[in-house]
Amino acid sequence: MSSGFQQFVKMKHANVLDFFSPRALLLTLATVLVCFIGLSYTSPAQADYRFCNHTSYVLSSSISFEKDKEWKSQGWYRLLPGSCRAILRGKIKNETYYVFAQSVDEHAGGRKYFSGSERFCSVPGDFLITGRTNCTARGFDSNDFTRVEAKIGAKWSTTFMEPRAFSQKQAKTAGVQRLLTDNNYQNIKVDGYGGRSTQRAIMAFQRSININPTGKITDALFEALLKSAQTHQEKTGLNICNKTDFLVWSAVGYETADGDISNGWIKIEPDRCVKAIKGALEKRYYYTYAEAVDSNGIVVRDGNRDLMWGGGHTFCTKTTKFEINGRSSCQDRGFTETDFNQIDTGETETWTLNLE
Repeated sequence: MSSGFQQFVKMKHANVLDFFSPRALLLTLATVLVCFIGLSYTSPAQADYRFCNHTSYVLSSSISFEKDKEWKSQGWYRLLPGSCRAILRGKIKNETYYVFAQSVDEHAGGRKYFSGSERFCSVPGDFLITGRTNCTARGFDSNDFTRVEAKIGAKWSTTFMEPRAFSQKQAKTAGVQRLLTDNNYQNIKVDGYGGRSTQRAIMAFQRSININPTGKITDALFEALLKSAQTHQEKTGLNICNKTDFLVWSAVGYETADGDISNGWIKIEPDRCVKAIKGALEKRYYYTYAEAVDSNGIVVRDGNRDLMWGGGHTFCTKTTKFEINGRSSCQDRGFTETDFNQIDTGETETWTLNLE
């Protein structure tokens, strides 16, 4: 995670790489997800590189690896909570890989990242990109991947985890619970335990879409919850609209029970709107920063000024995608101090900001 620090623990047959932030104590929609990436043991059977998702979020993941003396980045692979899937087929051929994952758009709140400090190229859709340099100049986005030290000749798996350390079965239940809250079902705890309230909520949701209310957790239930959550997110949240002729990169800041958070970068094409914060807006004040760039990624000049939208409220940012806890001591923590503009939503559930 961009605001956390790294701790390496080496064990027999395993490497464990933990990413976490001191501020992330509670796993609610308002707080930052604490990110753990576990690199689990190897065995001879089914020699693939697999990703496993032990979080309560549906994740979109990617991997980078060296082949024929060139670095390649590849994605996106969707991971349902409590699931595993093969990302690279065959035996492990390299000692070093890089991985990245983020929560999908259907979840409420800011996007959650499992990231590191090694930059590779990506695009929003499916991709296989050769080379890791000059991403912007080549028309790509970029993300900060985290390093994985694997073992040649055997299978390997990377497990994405929350601090709650859900088991695979618990993660599946927690994933349904989170999607129920994303669909505005009340009094649901994201704890991985399928109690009566969770069972009743699942059956109520199934009845609402006219399917047999079995209460069972299946892939079909996940798909239905995701589709419904997407519809719900479209009606609420903070939208940022680019009314210029240039590409705009934007970031948002907001307050949570555990402190302030800044989140970016959000890519907004000309004459397009993007959902910057998903779900009903729970606070009155939010904060935004944006800048228009040319085809070379340079900030556009508008007369005598740079075409940027900011204000007098400082948050931390960095050059690649980020979610940062806290807005003080940015430079001391390796970030950039950036002046955000304050938005007064009047406590409405949805708000649209036009950049002109």
